[in-house]
Amino acid sequence: MPTDDYRALFPVTREWSYFNHAAVAPLSLPAQQRFVEWSQDYVQQGAVREAAWYGEIETVRKQSAELINSDSEEIAFLKNTSEGLSLVAEGLDFEPGESIVIISGEFPSNVYPWLQKESQGIEVRKVPQREQGRILLEDIAAAIDETTRLLSISFVQYASGFRSDVAAIGRLCRERNVLFCLDAIQGLGVFPVDVRAMNIDFLAADGHKWLVSPEGAAIFYCRRELLDRLRPTTVGWRSVAAGTDFSKIDLTFPDSATRFECGTMNVAGIAALGASLRMFSEIGIETINQRVRNNTDRLVDRLHEAGADVFSPRDEDGWSGIVSFDLPGGSPRRIKKHCIERNVVVSYRDGRVRASPHFYNNDDDINALIEALQTAPRE
Repeated sequence: MPTDDYRALFPVTREWSYFNHAAVAPLSLPAQQRFVEWSQDYVQQGAVREAAWYGEIETVRKQSAELINSDSEEIAFLKNTSEGLSLVAEGLDFEPGESIVIISGEFPSNVYPWLQKESQGIEVRKVPQREQGRILLEDIAAAIDETTRLLSISFVQYASGFRSDVAAIGRLCRERNVLFCLDAIQGLGVFPVDVRAMNIDFLAADGHKWLVSPEGAAIFYCRRELLDRLRPTTVGWRSVAAGTDFSKIDLTFPDSATRFECGTMNVAGIAALGASLRMFSEIGIETINQRVRNNTDRLVDRLHEAGADVFSPRDEDGWSGIVSFDLPGGSPRRIKKHCIERNVVVSYRDGRVRASPHFYNNDDDINALIEALQTAPRE
């Protein structure tokens, strides 16, 4: 597909140069169209076609499984990444004296669920971030001992943009008999994920960032062998094998991750997610990855020319779609406001400006950002 056709899938480009996919991405046109189609169906027919809606959810479940190389039975749809991580934290039977390993400086969603375990006698250990936000495998290994039950880490760090070697971490966890939980929201959609090859036990990722889908529709993966070890923390009519046989009260869970879907689903959001996943499948994750790499490389080159100090790693093993940088003399908050006034969308995290281009961005967008930065207020 030609580059111009990529941009046509994102009407946001008519008004904005959008560099904020690491926060909330604009909807893709396929996702928006499916959302509208579903809404029209709902308006005109009520729930007459509800069975078809839930049939579509099963199709999207298969798409999600294909995206990460799992079985459909290992996929549940939850509200967000936080819910998935909290499910793991509260659903596993931790024992006093055990330990959990997390990363210092993580996004709060991957901190609070684990900190809450401290009140139950669980030790929470934090692995430091090193230069450029790098997380070293040897630091992770040093934090793990015979008491360690689980490691939880983000695929890509939200502030620095550092991408961890998930496969190496997965191997380490499997060798040390430690469960491996991955917050994949900042990498899924840009980088290939293979939960089997990477030895991932649990994965959570909402669709509203790099999967350019609506908020409120998240993919959750639980390795089949762990289904019975992860207790459902919310239970309702959809959690049980009896399903829509409402007269039959039988607390027997299905042999699938649907046990974690307790009630009425975000049908519209999941349908729109499916439309984006179809688009990603048609374009190809390798193509998307290369486009993001090219866009971030060009952006970094231009930032250097503009006198900015780029913080994010750019080597092959650590790069991501996130580019965090300092503009000497500039306030990140004021720079964001200045850019918005010029139809350029960036964010700021951890004291730095953060730009996160996707595959449909182009040189015009990058030029617009650089021009905005060149006129940004300095102290």
